Amino acid sequence: MHEGTMGQSHMHHGGSMPEIWEVLTDEQKKEVALMKMDMKIQWLEIKISEMEKMIELKKNAVKNMKKFRETFQK
Repeated sequence: MHEGTMGQSHMHHGGSMPEIWEVLTDEQKKEVALMKMDMKIQWLEIKISEMEKMIELKKNAVKNMKKFRETFQK
């Protein structure tokens, strides 16, 4: 009997701490879901920021290579 309920709760919250998930109220489950979404959003924003920095570095590298090429051709 216990295995069946654990399996069901396991599917509802992504697999972490099924025993705790079972005792949470619906409001608490909603709060946990919102916190997980906030964490995911924050992680994605950090990744985007890192990518934007890399793009800027590559743009500067291209600009410098063009300057070098122009200097080298003269």
